[in-house]
Amino acid sequence: MTDGIEITDEMLRRYQDESEERDDSRPVLMEPGVYDAELIDWSKQFSPQFRKYTLVMNFRIGENVISGWFNIQPSESKTTIKAGWKSNFLRMYQEALNIRLARKDRISMRPFEGEALTVEVITIQRDSNKDSLAEVNHYSRVKRILSVKEVISF
Repeated sequence: MTDGIEITDEMLRRYQDESEERDDSRPVLMEPGVYDAELIDWSKQFSPQFRKYTLVMNFRIGENVISGWFNIQPSESKTTIKAGWKSNFLRMYQEALNIRLARKDRISMRPFEGEALTVEVITIQRDSNKDSLAEVNHYSRVKRILSVKEVISF
């Protein structure tokens, strides 16, 4: 308990090891809103806790790397995604690219790779049990890709 005294990063610096490296896996907190972004990478993961497959997309927004994750269906492909017609991912994909997919089992990630994107960032304030997180533990995630920006070359 701090009895009303706010502990700052500056106060904690004297306790840190000088050789301590920056932890890039630490979640980032930024203002919710719409940002320009670039897709760095993506992967499929299985969560034993929730018994479901997730697509994890990592985006660079300015100096920060922020993840977005979406429920998907299992597939063996290393280059495509499989998702349900009513899934947030498939709906986002079609809207961002302004296309109507003919299939839901071979969704290519190439339209997002190397492109300038517009994304929506939100703040996570609750844990997986729906319990409130202390403000110090809030973090940001990409909720969805809004559009792929057309880059005009001169």
